[in-house]
Amino acid sequence: MAKRAKKKATSKPGIPRKTKTLDSLSGSDALAIIKILSDRSPKLAQEIDAIARELLSHVNMDEVAANVQMELEFIDVEDVWDKSGATSRGYVDPGDAAWEMFEEALEPFQKEMDKYKQLSMSKEAEMTCQGILKGIYLFDKESSTEYKNWAIDAPGEYFGLILSNWKKLFPRQSGLSNMKAFLETHCPNWAEWAIKSIRSRRQ
Repeated sequence: MAKRAKKKATSKPGIPRKTKTLDSLSGSDALAIIKILSDRSPKLAQEIDAIARELLSHVNMDEVAANVQMELEFIDVEDVWDKSGATSRGYVDPGDAAWEMFEEALEPFQKEMDKYKQLSMSKEAEMTCQGILKGIYLFDKESSTEYKNWAIDAPGEYFGLILSNWKKLFPRQSGLSNMKAFLETHCPNWAEWAIKSIRSRRQ
């Protein structure tokens, strides 16, 4: 009996097959194509927006906290020495260099929070904010890196700054109870002064 010829895989009608070109695109190339397609078709633009929001909506507070803590843990005290002392900008104190590096480590996470704010994704912005706060708190309480000795007050100061950013996201009373519960559960040693700070700024 003659063997049956294998059927070639074919795409469904109206659905183009994936090409090697798609696999070779860089992130910037893909973004440029998405923008072009959005400009050409309002309907497609709405679909792309919906998909993007769905992807962006998966924010896990504990994952953000773990990433923040990890980034702060990765700061090497040797980098403090490299950025301090006599530089092209003049003399840089090691303590100032340590604070600057703390801020640089947090910057990508703050940009994420700002991105969600601009997209009016308040829930995701709040979850990201809480993740940053928890990450800073865990770094302060658990870290034993030598770098930490050069930025002793930085965790508390930046914790307060992130709270200030949160208050800009939620200028009214909404969200206060959630943040209060979060602080008491995940940042208990700092909860009292942090809650007082929130309430005093809202009066």
